[in-house]
Amino acid sequence: MSAPFPESDQRQAAPPRDLVGSAREQALLREIEVLRAENQRLRHLQAGTPGVPPEADLLLPLDQALPPVNSPTDAAPDPLEYQALFAALASAFPIGIFRTDGAGIVTHVDDALLRIFGLDAQDFLQQGWLRRVHPDDLEHVKTCWSQGVALARSQSMEFRLQRPDGEVVHLSMRNVPVHDAEGHFLSQLGFVQEITELRTLEADARLKDELNRQIIASSPDCTKVLDLQGHVLQMTAQGCRLVEVDDFEQVRGSDWATWWPEGGQALARAAIGSACQGENARFVAFGETFKGTPKWWDTTLSPIRDAQGRPVMLLAISRDITDLHQQQEAIQRFSAELEDRVRERTVELAAANARLSRTLREAQDLYDQAPCGYYSLDERGVVQMINQTALQWLGLKREDVVGRLSFRDLVQPEYLAQQESRRHLLSDTGQLEPEEVGIKMPDGRPFIALASSTAVYDETGAFLRTNSTLLNITERKAAEQALRENQRFLQTVTDHVPGLIAYLDASLCFRFANAEHQRMYGMDPARIVGRPVSECVAAELWTEIGPRLRAALAGQTQSFETWRQMIDGTPVYVSTKYLPDIHEGRVQGVFVQTIDITERKRIEERVRQLNDELEQRIQERSAELLESEQRFRLMVDNLREYCIFFMDADGLITDWTDSAQRLEGYAPTQVLGRHYSVLFRQHDPADAMDSANQMLRLAASRGQHELHSWHERKDGSRYWSHSLLIALRDDGGELRGFAKINRDMSDAKRLDDLMRNINDELENRVAERTEQLLAANKDLESFSYSVSHDLRSPLRHISSFVSLLEEHLDNQIDETTRRYLGTIGGSARHMSQLIDGLLAFSRLGRSAVNLTAVDFTLLVDAVVSQLAHDTEGRVVDWVVAPDLPVVQGDALLLREVWANLLGNAYKYTRPRERARIEVGWSVDPVAGYTFYVRDNGVGFDTKYSQKLFGVFQRLHRASEFEGTGIGLALTRRILERHGGSIWAESQLGEGSVFYFSLPFEGASPTDFSRDTMPAALEP
Repeated sequence: MSAPFPESDQRQAAPPRDLVGSAREQALLREIEVLRAENQRLRHLQAGTPGVPPEADLLLPLDQALPPVNSPTDAAPDPLEYQALFAALASAFPIGIFRTDGAGIVTHVDDALLRIFGLDAQDFLQQGWLRRVHPDDLEHVKTCWSQGVALARSQSMEFRLQRPDGEVVHLSMRNVPVHDAEGHFLSQLGFVQEITELRTLEADARLKDELNRQIIASSPDCTKVLDLQGHVLQMTAQGCRLVEVDDFEQVRGSDWATWWPEGGQALARAAIGSACQGENARFVAFGETFKGTPKWWDTTLSPIRDAQGRPVMLLAISRDITDLHQQQEAIQRFSAELEDRVRERTVELAAANARLSRTLREAQDLYDQAPCGYYSLDERGVVQMINQTALQWLGLKREDVVGRLSFRDLVQPEYLAQQESRRHLLSDTGQLEPEEVGIKMPDGRPFIALASSTAVYDETGAFLRTNSTLLNITERKAAEQALRENQRFLQTVTDHVPGLIAYLDASLCFRFANAEHQRMYGMDPARIVGRPVSECVAAELWTEIGPRLRAALAGQTQSFETWRQMIDGTPVYVSTKYLPDIHEGRVQGVFVQTIDITERKRIEERVRQLNDELEQRIQERSAELLESEQRFRLMVDNLREYCIFFMDADGLITDWTDSAQRLEGYAPTQVLGRHYSVLFRQHDPADAMDSANQMLRLAASRGQHELHSWHERKDGSRYWSHSLLIALRDDGGELRGFAKINRDMSDAKRLDDLMRNINDELENRVAERTEQLLAANKDLESFSYSVSHDLRSPLRHISSFVSLLEEHLDNQIDETTRRYLGTIGGSARHMSQLIDGLLAFSRLGRSAVNLTAVDFTLLVDAVVSQLAHDTEGRVVDWVVAPDLPVVQGDALLLREVWANLLGNAYKYTRPRERARIEVGWSVDPVAGYTFYVRDNGVGFDTKYSQKLFGVFQRLHRASEFEGTGIGLALTRRILERHGGSIWAESQLGEGSVFYFSLPFEGASPTDFSRDTMPAALEP
């Protein structure tokens, strides 16, 4: 190995000028040129480094050490200058420099390289530097070093170095060959630079890029990358789903602004312009997807910058805010104020985060703008990080939360124990399934979130923090509550529907079952829901229905009838259908419907038995028919008012009977073999043919064609014909011909015309009589109203004079006189009550019925509450069905119905020590709703039930139970005006049940008009 360059104090005098051209001097000149080239390369790299642009006129230290490029070539290089060149280059740049001879043996190293390797010069020159190379990289270094020497070409490589203190650093080594003027390889110059920090930054950048990619891929928004002209370069799969694009290639390169309607295009182009200027842009606009779905979008555009900070691409994030658009309009003013505050805060954060890399800024934007809440907790449960969405939900500022509040301050008290348990479990398992949690809101409103958490550990496995995601499911919880209410209503309706109804999911587990399961099979619907069918039915039954259910899951509708045995042992014949529930091309479950058709089965068996008997009779009659055929022929030929003839399938007459000749006037020779249209006496033969063919087609398609019309005979005379054209087909359904039967109905036609005239006259008389009856009823109404008013005056006089007489007699009155006066006064008051009832009954006939939706639950509760004020001293059990329906009717009139029925039940249970009054209802598919009021009162004899609903009709004495006898008459009239009815059942001494019905759709106009006049008083 060659000795190192001599020190500066051993420098020799310059050689004579005739030695300048020696080989050694030429080699030094070549190496100086290499040093100049490396100097220029390093200057170029440093000039391209962001943030440290060199000044154009700045001379690096090496520039002062190297001779000028244009210096005279005959000047001899100073060999001692060589070490100065090394030192100057090393001082200008953080590199180490070495030199080798043509055999690859190191002949010189500088101090910077020795510091990098942690070796002294002697150890380095004896190849001690190879012992510092990381074992995994040693073979690679030796190979590259050998290739550089053998091939005499530049080599660049990277390897790891282990320093004496155990530190591992990354180095970049570049070997540059030095050739003489003839191109012979002389030596190598090597440049070594430590790049550990660069590789660390690159690893961090790759980590940040992967984090950014995962955040973008998991984002529920439509994320796109645009060029500076607004053309679409990339779009996430979620974005394709949101804009309903099946293949991204369909929109690649398209102008993104043209995706918007006219108003949105202007906003989009303005946002693109702002982003191209390096500014973030955001707008909210309406737009349709590529399949026409209308949506509202909240779109943010951000510039993607290169190393010099210039925008090179644009990031567009569009969030589907269709569901929130109406809410956003309602809080627009608040949003504007919040937007200003967010904008101010964003400016502050932008200044504070200027030192962060582009990748972290983009990741933070996605983190903050996510539609879900993100937060991180340390080992104490204190918030370390939280995104803007969660802060907006909480109504708090970031500086008031991060490092100050724990999850205990944010979670509702009833969820604290659950969350504490989840934190301990999370630290052990590293991840938890999502679970609901209640969040404290500043305004106290309910807020339910779905929380999912994962644990984060450092490289040693020590716990660092938990990362959690919150999804706002408050509206979903409300929707689930509404769904449960709908399911309850569906359960109620299906429980009243005859037949067994169920729904099975794809695993053949019960998801719904009505009450018919209890009656037929003794299975409680509430207990079987969620269980497999195979566990709920007998093994032999499952063997039968299992294959059918699996076929239904394969999309095949199953229908069958069979015998089943009910829980009480009764055999029933049922019709069962398994209907697949197909959604988006996949079977989601199976609808099951089973109907008891035992009665129909018995009828079918009876019909089959009758058919067998009929078949036997047909066989017996077949022989008789052969005998009677001749008699039929004789009968047809001798018909007087009828005629019959036959045609083939083309309408050609094949059989012309004597009866046809007699009625139509044609001889057989005139019609046989000719078309049926010959009998149509029309001026145009073509019209006759069309009419005949039309009748033949109708008969062939319908089986027969019937016609009443005037028909013209051959001699020109007419008769009123009732004709029947019958298509004759064989057992295989093949058309064989036609039979035509005509009947002369002229006499019947004349009689019909006469009856029509008589009916017209009768209708006129009925109309006149109806007008007279309406006028009479109006007079009767006026009379009832006048009489009831005129009777009030004498009654008031009677009551007044009785009071005056009592005051006049004072203490002189005896007991008998007092009783007489009391009877007179009581009778006058009772008469006044009767008149009031009569007036109410009369007014009801004239009042209009105003149909609205009436909630019977609220109506009955109001009446019961009113009656409950008078229950002092009585024990009354009110049993009211909790699910009374909403009906169509007049709320005031229907309240009168409930007041009368419940009031009567309350009154007639007075003798009972403990009264029980029950209100219930049922559904009849034909009649509509049926309601009832049941009591345990005194009851009545059923044979007088219809008498109850007459005016002033009573079954009990007034001394026992007060009243006028008008309430039930009013009730019946109100229900009749609503299209309903009322009836009663009772046993004397055992209570009563009053039923009334109402149609589903409410009263029809005919129900309003049919009772516009007051009904006559019943006897």
